[in-house]
Amino acid sequence: MSERSRNPDPPPELVREIEALLEERLGRFGLERVEVRAGFDHAGEPAIFVDAWYRLSEEPIDPEALAEAHRALVDLLVERNDERFPYVRDHFDKKQRVRGFE
Repeated sequence: MSERSRNPDPPPELVREIEALLEERLGRFGLERVEVRAGFDHAGEPAIFVDAWYRLSEEPIDPEALAEAHRALVDLLVERNDERFPYVRDHFDKKQRVRGFE
């Protein structure tokens, strides 16, 4: 069995749902772009990797909002019967302020 068949790319409709979920929850922090791909985690298990890029935002990033968005992403995958864990990497401007760390 090939790695691709064991861990197919997320279908386009799921990718759109992931993008919409993150935009709805994190758009106010300057979310510009989301990339979603299949891969394998550190234990060799199938996973979904999400990279989210943000422009510099006047509003400080809220760590709680990030955590809630990541939990909602897990819930979305469960609802769609996708058993892979989503690993999210948020890419912020180096000058971005974070609430609670200002």
